[in-house]
Order: sequence, then C-alpha cells, then structure tokens
Amino acid sequence: MNEINISIAKPIPTLKKSIKIDFKGFGIAIAKTGIALVTSKFDSASENGLEVLSTLGLKTEAEEVAWLLIFRSLIRTIKSLWSEKIGLGKDFPIESLIEFVNVSLESHTLQINKVFFDKPDKDPIVNIIKKSFVDWLLQLEVDSPSANAIADRLPSYFANALNEEWVNHQQTYNLLINKLNTPFTQANARAQGWSNYSSWLCKQIDQPLFLEVFSLNQVYVPLRAFYLSKQIQKNNDSDFDINSSEKNVRHVVDLETEINLWIQKSDKDDAIRLISGGPGSGKSSFAKVLAASLARAGKIPTLFISLHHLNHDNDLLDAIEKFVQQDGFLTVNPILGDQKEDRIIIIFDGLDELSMQGKVGERVAQDFVREVQRKTDRLNQQKLTAQVIITGRELVIQANESSFRKIGQILHVLPYWTPTHEQENYSDPNNFLELDQRNEWWRKYGNATGVSYYGLPIELDIDDLVEITTQPLLNYLVALSLKRGILDFSKNLNLNAIYADLLKAIYERAWASNPYAALDGIEEKDFVRILEEIALSSWHGNGRTTTVKEIESHCKNSGLSSLLAKFQAGMETDTKAKVTQLLTAFYFRQNGKDFGGEKTFEFTHKSFGEFLTAKRIVREIRLINKKLEEHDLDPDEGWDEREALHKWIITCGATALDSYIFNFIINEIEQLFLATPLMIKNWQSNLSRLLSSIFKHGTPLERLTPRPTFEQEINISRNAEEGLLVVLNACARATKENSKLRFPTETTFSTWLSTVCRQRPTWEKLFALDALSYLDLEGLNLIGKDLWNANLYKANLSNSNLVSADCRYANFEDSICEKTNFVYSILSGTHFINSNLSYARFENSFLESVRFDNATLIGANFLCATLGNVSFKGANLAGADFRRAYIAKVNFDGANLEGALFTGAVLNNCDIPTLDYVKEGITKVDFCLSHFLPANQRYAFSEKEEIDEEDSDGEENS
Repeated sequence: MNEINISIAKPIPTLKKSIKIDFKGFGIAIAKTGIALVTSKFDSASENGLEVLSTLGLKTEAEEVAWLLIFRSLIRTIKSLWSEKIGLGKDFPIESLIEFVNVSLESHTLQINKVFFDKPDKDPIVNIIKKSFVDWLLQLEVDSPSANAIADRLPSYFANALNEEWVNHQQTYNLLINKLNTPFTQANARAQGWSNYSSWLCKQIDQPLFLEVFSLNQVYVPLRAFYLSKQIQKNNDSDFDINSSEKNVRHVVDLETEINLWIQKSDKDDAIRLISGGPGSGKSSFAKVLAASLARAGKIPTLFISLHHLNHDNDLLDAIEKFVQQDGFLTVNPILGDQKEDRIIIIFDGLDELSMQGKVGERVAQDFVREVQRKTDRLNQQKLTAQVIITGRELVIQANESSFRKIGQILHVLPYWTPTHEQENYSDPNNFLELDQRNEWWRKYGNATGVSYYGLPIELDIDDLVEITTQPLLNYLVALSLKRGILDFSKNLNLNAIYADLLKAIYERAWASNPYAALDGIEEKDFVRILEEIALSSWHGNGRTTTVKEIESHCKNSGLSSLLAKFQAGMETDTKAKVTQLLTAFYFRQNGKDFGGEKTFEFTHKSFGEFLTAKRIVREIRLINKKLEEHDLDPDEGWDEREALHKWIITCGATALDSYIFNFIINEIEQLFLATPLMIKNWQSNLSRLLSSIFKHGTPLERLTPRPTFEQEINISRNAEEGLLVVLNACARATKENSKLRFPTETTFSTWLSTVCRQRPTWEKLFALDALSYLDLEGLNLIGKDLWNANLYKANLSNSNLVSADCRYANFEDSICEKTNFVYSILSGTHFINSNLSYARFENSFLESVRFDNATLIGANFLCATLGNVSFKGANLAGADFRRAYIAKVNFDGANLEGALFTGAVLNNCDIPTLDYVKEGITKVDFCLSHFLPANQRYAFSEKEEIDEEDSDGEENS
C-alpha cells in the first residue's frame, strides 16, 4: 500500500483547491481578516482551530488543518523560547510574530508524513524558520550572540510544541487521521506517548541554563570517568601488610562510550550501573544528555526519573507507575503488565536526593538500591528487559559499594582536568587525561555568549583555582563572576565568595534588566534573606524542593511575613501566584505539584540551595549569640540557654546536616573571622555553653509546639545536637583554639556521642566524628569507643582512657595525649604527627602503618605491642619502653632514643645502630605478622598479670 503524503504550505483562500498550496495566497486571507483579529485568534490557547480557519475564510480540509497544526506549533515554540529569557517584564509581540511566521513560510512547502512526525526537528522547514527567527530577534534589539543561542534551541522546542499542540487540540486535527496514518492515531497511542516523551527529553537539554540564553546542550563537554579493579601484586618484601598483594587500579574511560558499550553488551546479569560524582561534577547533566541521546536514537525506550520527584514509600514498580501517570506522556506502565516494553533503559538521577517518611537519607538510599537490584533481577529473569543507571553523590554511592563488586559497575566522574602529577595514579591507555577539557568548555561558552575565548582565560589558569575551574558547575559560576568583573581571582577565593557574587548577580540582573514590581523598595540584603528562608524550607523538606505553603510558614516563623508581603505587593494575582512569580524569576523552577496538590519549586542546582542554607544557619548562630549576650547583660532581655537551644532546634532539628552544607558553613565562618575575629571567638564560646547545657540538661524538646511523637523527637534531638557540634567545630577551625566544654561525669561525652553517631551501615565515615577537632576532652572515659576515621586534630585527650578503642585511620595530628591510655586499642593507619604523647600507654596494642613523625613520646609505653610499618621519624622517644615488643619495618630515622628500653624485643627488617642487641636481649628474625598471635597468647601469663607486671616495672623505674 502506498504511503499518503500531504504537501502543505500556507492555505489559500476558498475555491483554490490543490494539495500543493501557494503560500502567497495566505497573505490575502490575513489582509482581508485584519492582523488584530488574526492575532486574537492565534494567541488564544483555547480557540477552536476550525473556527480560526473559518475566520480566515479558509476551508477546513486536510491541507488547511495540517497547515494550522504547523503554524500554531511554531507560535507555541517561539512564545516558549521568549518567555524563558527575553524581556521578562515586556509584553510578548504576538502581532509581530504572526507576521514573521507568515513571511518565513512564504514560497516554501512541507511534506507531512510519518517521517516528518518521527523527526520533526530535522525537517528542512525548521532550519528555514530558525534563520528567520534570528533576524526577527535582532529587529527586536536582541544582541546577536543571544539571538543565535536562542534560535539554536528552536528545533527541539518545535518537536515538543508539535506534540503538545496535537494532544491539546485532538478534535481539531482528527480530520488528518482519515487522510494520513500519523503516529498520533488512537491505534498507536503507545507510540504517540513515547514520541511525546522523547521530544520532552530532548527539550530538557535545550532549556536555558539559569538566566542565560544558551542551554546545557550548547556548552556541554563529554565527561570522562574511571572504574576500579583489583590488581594482584606479588610482593615478597612485604612481611607485615596482609593485603599488600592487592592494589586498586583506576581505569579511565569516556563515560558516554562506556555506558553505550554496556548497553550494547546486553548482559542480563550485569544490568545496573552507578555513576558517582561530587556536587556540580556534571553527573546529572550527563544523565540528561544520555537520556536525550537514547531518545533521539529511538532504538530502546528510555525513562528518566529525578529521584526527588519519586514517591517511593512502597513498592518501586508502583512508584514508577505513579511517576509515569503524573508525567502524563505514557498511558501504561512500561515495565509491567501486558503492554510492557520488551526492553527499556531507566535512568534514576540523584540517589542522594531520595526522601522517605521516617527514614534517614543513608538508609533510604541503601533500601532503594537493594530494591532496584531485586526488581531488576526479577525483570531480567528470562532475558534482558531492563537496564538501570543510577547517579548520586560520592558519599551515598560509597555506602552502596559492597553491593556492586563487578568491574565497571561503579563509574566515578572525573573533573575537566587532572593535574599532571596526579595522572600517574590512573591507567589511561587512551590518554584521555592529557586533554584539558576546560579549554573546550570555554570555547563553547564563548560561542554561546559571543566572546572569543580560545580556552581557559589566562587569569584563571592558576593553581589556587584548579579545584574550582575543573568542576563543570563551578567553572560556569567562575565564568559568570569573571564577566561581572567584581572578584579578584588573583587572590585565594573560597567557593562561598563565588556563590555570593552569583547571588549579587541574580539580584542586579533581575533588577537592572527586568524591574519587578515585587522588588520595589527591597534591598539586596532583604532579597538574600528571603532566598535563605526558601532554602531552609527546601532543606527541611527533601533538600531541593519546597512549596508555597511551606515558604509562607517558614517566613511566618522567622518573622518575615511583612518582608514576604513586600515581594508580593507588586503582584496582581492571588497569594500563591505572587510567590510563584517570585520563585520562577530567579534560580528556581516550578516543578509540578506535591501529593497534597501544592505547587512545588526546586533549586535549579542543589548546591545553590546548600549555600543559601549554610548562610541561613550562620545567620541563626549570629542571632543566638546576640540574644545570649543581651540576656547576660539583662536577664529580662534576650534568650537564656534553653530558649536559645529551642530556636536552634527549630532551625536545625528537622534535617541532619551533611558534609556539603558543612563545607559552606566553614567557608562562611572563615570569611567572617578574617573581618571580625573577636565575633567568631564569642560564637565559639557561646556555642560551647549551649552544648554543655545539653550535656547537663538535655535538649528542650518540650518547648516544641505541637509536640512531636517520641520517634520524631529522637531524630530532632539527634539532628540538632549533631548540628551544634559541627558548627562549634567550624568556629574552632577558624579560631584554631580549643573549645572548652563542661561534662557532668567522665562518661557523659562518650554516652552522648553514641546517641549522635548512628550505627554505621557500612565502613563509611560518620559525620559527627569529623567534627571532634579542637575539643578539650581531657580526663574522659572513652573505653571501647568507635573512633574509626575520627578527626581529633589538635584535640586535648590528656589522661583520657581509650582502652580497646577503635582508632583506625583516626587523625590525632597535633593533639595533646599526655598519659592517655591506648592499651589494647586498634591503631591502623592512625596519625599522631606532631602530637604530645608523653607517658601515653600503648601496651599490647596493634599498631599498623601508624605515623608518629615529630611526635613527643617521652616515657611512652609500648610493652608487648606489635608495630609494623610504623614511622617514628624525628620523634622524641626518650625513655620510651619497647620491651618484648614485635617491631617490623619501623622507621626510627632522626628519632631520639635516649634511655629507650628494647629488652626482649623482636626486630624484623628494622635496624637500630645505637642499640646493643646482645646486652638488650634483642632478637632479629624474619617473620610474617599475619601469623602473629594476639599479645595475651605470646607469653605464659595472663593479661591481668601482664598489666600488673608493667605497673610494677613502672614503679621501679620511677
């Protein structure tokens, strides 16, 4: 059967009947009707299409209806492009647009058939319109780079608009069904749904970046990544490290190529890939670009799901079905039922952004990943049906590493540039790392903005900015700041300075080019204050999205209702619409509705919200300090400690702080310390008071209204107390002074720390343990404490008891540990560099790869300890006791060993020239420490007798 084509152009007036239509005749119809009336008809979204044709004096036959579909889709396309950027405060020139489209179509024809509907963005007519569109924008005084950048996005927008126009006015276009077998017929509704969805995916990467005229697609640079594999090494020289025969090798790949090869491989037993990257590393951009690429190819249906939009309270497959229904593109669940796809690719973006009622983020992520594995295995039981890609930040991916042991299952995103001295840490046979991709990005950015960049600007090519310019998002923010010319990049700038400059740019750009009535009389500080409250509202939710209702509630609780009212004063519609316009004017976008029907808004980038949240928390610290000082001067003024803690709970109790927000808080406080050091010292003192109050009286949860449930109170208390610890630590890192805390008993801190630190789901760092530096912890009972990977830099642990504590990989650098008891503690990879460990006790402890470089260890006791790969380089070991110790590959270079005891010690691959081996009874042997017995089994006396003997020896020596 021959395929039917409809050749269309501008419809001619009545009586002229021909499939190939002369476009010039349409001008006559417009002239007769009048441009004003034509405009009113085309500008009305609800106007019946057949009535439009009738108004123009045209027949309502297939050719005219097909022309109407194309014409209205073009109008819809251009209005969408305009509303996203051009003249946010200007009226849309609809009359000018209709004349422009009319002239552009003149003398051209278009064949409507299945090929056209499959790829409407590729039709030659689109390029014709695109070129004319640039000229039209230039006539409206849009600068040339912006006009070209906007026009480059027209093809994908047109494809999406065509689908929307058909779906929204199906009755108008039903006439075409009888004439043409389109992919939009009821019999092919499934294909129509996927076609619509694919067009939408392609449009996503063509949407403007922030307030720019260009899109992600125009500046996107393909990413590199690496995966890990174990390399077995035969190391005959290793007597100590049991695992020294295994080495992690980082294999560098082109990320998109690697994913496409995995897709082509089609292995049902290897159907999941995890993509790990830090904030702003480009992982979400990659996911969107990949989804658009797969959609454009049209070979395998692809589903893209942002996980902060997924309501994953119950079954995953049910959650996907609800997600698909809410999107409205697909009429059936593509992975279940009789109409499921034979094969599908699902991309879950943002594992760290999952939220679920009553569960913490790490647990939610782990449960989700396990369920994805189970469901994928079930779907692929007989043959490959589903392949799944999950993206997420490093910490949440690391927590799930143990579930993915196959080579290449986890891909770690690499920055645009890896410094030469770091490239040797990778296996890179294709020399991907030799290319500095920053140059490619800046060339694309220059093309999109009309600036001739031949690569990374020379003023940015400095070591201090490498960490920032090599990350995609931060590199873009640097570009914005460079364009503004306010920051001095020759100075050592932290990330907060760049974000603050961005915030200023938002205010200035919105005010200068588009004077909103809502900003009339609003100063920049008030503008920032409102954005901070919006960020806090978002953080209290799922970290990225919030609703109008939640924003208004937060502003009311913070006494900002009048300020919010100022923003709303210039708006003309209802309250929700007022806040809506405020949000969509800046770096937010409306994103559907929550499950209660409230409109939701999200930050265009999560880290922007994290920066604003950090500023809001620092603002709360400032207020608390002020109110405490007022109360100290006059008990009738300000807040006492309990009220201050109540305010802190409201700010930081709903959600746990994480390392990303913490880093912004550190940067913010460091900046303030440079300007007002005394203020930060006062903050540190008052935060210590509040934490000490918690140790003595607990957290005042009884002041919360309404009173939460018991389970909620446990989480609120933990979050608020951990948050207080980490902001105290941020102040201490700035002042470099220890925080003085008061503990009712010697076990108080250990007990409290156990409540704040959740059980490790895997071997991952606990956030609270990274905030123990600069603490005065003298004389405390920390027996058996889990301090794995703890940061105790410059902490004071003198006279504290750490017997049997797990101190693996802990950092005690520059700490004071005089007379601290580490007996039977686990010390592997621990750092005591520059620490004071005079008379510290390490009897019977197992020390592997521990560094005591330049430490003071006068009189330290290592009796019967096992030491391997330990460094005492430059340490003061005067009077230290190594009797009966097992010592292998220990570095004593430059150490002071005056009066040190080695009687009965066993040395392996370790030479101490100053010792008399015969007199001291030292044995030199070759042995493998993997065969060592525990210390209490090496000698024929009990552990208690051993300690007693050591105590008596100590008394005799003294």
